[in-house]
Amino acid sequence: MPQVRLTLTLPGDTALGSVTRAHPAARLRVRSALVTATERAAWLVEVDAPDLVSAVAALTDASGVERVDVLAREEGVAVCLLAAEHGPLRAAAAAGTPPTYPFTVVNGTTELEVLAPDAALSDLAAQLQAAGYSVEVTSAVPAVEPIDPLTARQRRLVRAAVDRGYYHTPRECTLEELAASFGLAKSTCSETLRRAVGVRVRVPRPA
Repeated sequence: MPQVRLTLTLPGDTALGSVTRAHPAARLRVRSALVTATERAAWLVEVDAPDLVSAVAALTDASGVERVDVLAREEGVAVCLLAAEHGPLRAAAAAGTPPTYPFTVVNGTTELEVLAPDAALSDLAAQLQAAGYSVEVTSAVPAVEPIDPLTARQRRLVRAAVDRGYYHTPRECTLEELAASFGLAKSTCSETLRRAVGVRVRVPRPA
């Protein structure tokens, strides 16, 4: 299956598009995201900006963003967990073309790599264009299937947390309720969620 690189210009009403256009010196690096059947996805995003406080505030206030939790901060970079709209991930999931992480959004534009046969790529491009994205195929090379960085338990637990509203504001599901539904101790549930979203990963220094 070929690995295809797409250059996407994000619509102005998307969270990542609007924030990076308002802060053109900022870089939003999407490290991972979890797409669910709900109207919100969980995004793990590094915000790298000269005015970090302003950039994070703009992300918090952006249309389509329900919640932003700052998980770590160091020297102009913040790691944030977002409960936000699916953005291009909904189209990628519908077309069966998973993106390769990480990808970076700068000034309303990103290069997104997906694993896609020709038919699925055409479907993805059509869905993105219908949603207001400008799409350009910049390269296509043979690739191998990516390895899922999450364990099966982490994936099930994070998906349940998103679906049940654990990351909503206000929360619709407590940590105790989530842990009980999986037969886990509260501390084990908390640690599993923390590891799944990369809380223990050190924030890299800006290049």
